Amino acid sequence: MKFNELNPLPVECRQSSMGCAKDCERKWLCQYRLGIKLRGGEYKEAATLGKIYHRLQCLGPGHEVEVRAEVRKQQTALMAGVERGEDLDGNMSRLASNLTTLYQKAEVMAHVFWKKFPQPEYFTTLGMEIKHSVEWQDGLFITGTLDKLLFHVSNNDVWIRDHKSTGRPLSALFGGLSWSLQGRIYRILSEDFIKKTPYAMPNGFTGDVSVKGFILDGIITPGIKLCKADEKNAKEWKCSVETAYLRRVEEWYESYEVKAELDNKANTMALDSKAMLFTEPLYPKELTDLLCYMAKLKNRQSLHPSLYARDVTRNSCFKYEKQCVYHDLCSTNPDQWDALFESKYTFTEPKIEESAEE
Repeated sequence: MKFNELNPLPVECRQSSMGCAKDCERKWLCQYRLGIKLRGGEYKEAATLGKIYHRLQCLGPGHEVEVRAEVRKQQTALMAGVERGEDLDGNMSRLASNLTTLYQKAEVMAHVFWKKFPQPEYFTTLGMEIKHSVEWQDGLFITGTLDKLLFHVSNNDVWIRDHKSTGRPLSALFGGLSWSLQGRIYRILSEDFIKKTPYAMPNGFTGDVSVKGFILDGIITPGIKLCKADEKNAKEWKCSVETAYLRRVEEWYESYEVKAELDNKANTMALDSKAMLFTEPLYPKELTDLLCYMAKLKNRQSLHPSLYARDVTRNSCFKYEKQCVYHDLCSTNPDQWDALFESKYTFTEPKIEESAEE
């Protein structure tokens, strides 16, 4: 393989790519610079559930039909890929068959969260899923997608709001939030967005605004699916199967937190919403150091994998208890990568659009 002839993707400083670069340069090269992916795609059940839940949260109550239609469209696209012979590992058909179940769970999770943490009336939404970029220096862009920008009608403050689901304790989401890469990047993006798009502000507002802080919503994914038990309960309770499932999931969340209290872990919630005020400079040293590191990667002339270090701790090799998809590439001399690209890997076409994972 002639690496000097490859057409690389642009270097962008987004949360996912910067975190990846610090963990493992070789993985960053493969995923974010060369756009290498598995033929037939990956099966990511948790990530897919998270994306559906994320979409429901962004649109809010009353848009379930819209999101359901998007999921069906994704199922149709996956099955079309199967018919074209692209499903080499069976991942596409497996995901297509499970999408309905994943949607059902995501919708119930969203309803449970909306019930406990409705958006306060003093907030009005300035924008949702806002894709924005800010040039830091010399053609290096900080990039990301803001879930929601909220305007506080009483004091003219702007808040960033983001939603995440997880299979781990919520402490894994909320820990270190004040110095998190996500909060810092989103603050830069939101301040620049407001400055460049004053039309996004509420009608008639002409005053100064401040990006006050970051609100993170977290929810643990329940380990139960819609099944025959819900059909039985629906007949007994004289309601729809979906309503019966919602009730069972609500009981799961209640029992989760009751158990946490009995185990003397009262601070272990199943769903929570936390707000963080911005108090540090817009570009703290920890962030500028990382941006300088990304600039060095951008300016590195060669794309040969030997110049990009692998994670010698191997933590990146088995992140989330799953082997990295680039493990075979890292285990093989780059001069022999051609054989792997004939059977297992392919390239993503270069584009500036944001990746699905963020």
